[in-house]
Amino acid sequence: MRISFTGDIMCELPTLRKSKVKNSYNFQGMLSKSNIFGKTDYLVGNLETVFAGKNAKYSNDIYSYNTPDSFINEVSKAGFDLVTTANNHCLDRGKEGLIRTIKVLKDNNINYIGTNINDTDDRYRIIDFDGLKIGFMSYTYGSNYSINKNKLDLNDQFMVNYFEKQDWVDNSRKDLYSKFKDNIISAENRVKILKLLNRKYNKPRVDNTEIKDLDENLIIDIMKLKKSSDIIVFLMHSGGQFNVEPGIYTTKLVNNLRNNGIKIIIGTHPHIVQKYVKINDFFVAYSLGNYFISPDTIYLINDNLPLYSIVLHMDIVSLNKYNWCFSIAKIINDNEKEKVVDTYDLYNSDSSSKIQILNDCRTIYQTFTGKITNDFKMHKEYEI
Repeated sequence: MRISFTGDIMCELPTLRKSKVKNSYNFQGMLSKSNIFGKTDYLVGNLETVFAGKNAKYSNDIYSYNTPDSFINEVSKAGFDLVTTANNHCLDRGKEGLIRTIKVLKDNNINYIGTNINDTDDRYRIIDFDGLKIGFMSYTYGSNYSINKNKLDLNDQFMVNYFEKQDWVDNSRKDLYSKFKDNIISAENRVKILKLLNRKYNKPRVDNTEIKDLDENLIIDIMKLKKSSDIIVFLMHSGGQFNVEPGIYTTKLVNNLRNNGIKIIIGTHPHIVQKYVKINDFFVAYSLGNYFISPDTIYLINDNLPLYSIVLHMDIVSLNKYNWCFSIAKIINDNEKEKVVDTYDLYNSDSSSKIQILNDCRTIYQTFTGKITNDFKMHKEYEI
């Protein structure tokens, strides 16, 4: 029995622009041609967008997303069984966008976890694999209130699974110059101008804030799953974006989860690959990176290879025994079409960039495993 996990699945402005055909969008082949999941029985990914419908305006900002429904058809075709929806973009079109996203996922027979329509909904999922019950949990640090200005009132905060109680503090700059700049020049154009001026347009984020007490709902979920499932998998959305090192917040979060009995943690959000740590039966992958992001995304920091990601495979042998291995994926432009591919296949088919692919995959391998190797070879899968 193999469960595979991918990192962030995004649909940004360059992807939308390339995919538009008259009044519709064609995303075919972007996710479904990767050739990585031949042994996979159950596929899990982090869905980093909402499907709020055309009337809510499709993405027109580089930090706020709303994607046409046809994109979820490609997610389904790629074989995803479960997607996490607890992430910083889940409220990009408010409560209505969150609710419609769940409806679109249900209509496409894709299970979801992390957001909720009713306060009586289970915040977790228990999947029965031939008698072996695996409990999945998905929680996020926040939902970009400072950017999208969408706040949940006290009586509807059940709609998103948060690690901790939200302060709903708007940390955006409020001086007259900043307000004028935000209203006149889009974030995308501001980045373009900074690039033209050879100025710094983005920088790695550092998640070094202190974490508060874990939300009581999270603790309740853990207690319930300990009684009703054989294995708990915690899907964590946290970390400093484009920073190769986990910060204080995420490190303490992982320690808190471990102290509460969580033994498997799969992380997303930093948009690059970070390390894994395995101690006896405890396993955490801090960040799997971007499974799909546009190579032409204007704010990308390319130093830490954001176009590469880990596809993590969990092979369950028995109740108390499971093995880990991983593949390395890459997002490429292919004849003006974006798609995610298996780097092993890419290496064996692309003679012009073999050395670059090999060196990049060596870096990803060393970042994820912490193992320095001078004799790195391309493989379909790498053992942990």
